[in-house]
Amino acid sequence: MQRRALPGEINGDAFDRFTVGHAAVGVIMGLARAPWWAAIGVAIGWELIENPLKDRFPRVFPHATHDRFVNAATDAAAMVAGWAAIRALPNR
Repeated sequence: MQRRALPGEINGDAFDRFTVGHAAVGVIMGLARAPWWAAIGVAIGWELIENPLKDRFPRVFPHATHDRFVNAATDAAAMVAGWAAIRALPNR
């Protein structure tokens, strides 16, 4: 089992460099015209399976420490915000 990230580490604070990646996935989902429930489902679903995947396949992740709740919540919110930003554009 991987250890939980500490404050100040990747996965330990609200925002880290991977938060941008989560937002980008939301943008892609918005461009693909995914419905709101899919964006929310993917955002929350990923955060629920991410730590177990880090335990099972740590070499796949550049930082295999477990996300603290604040990081997981921010990453999920960033994904939904990316989706919402695209969907809010005119002619979308």
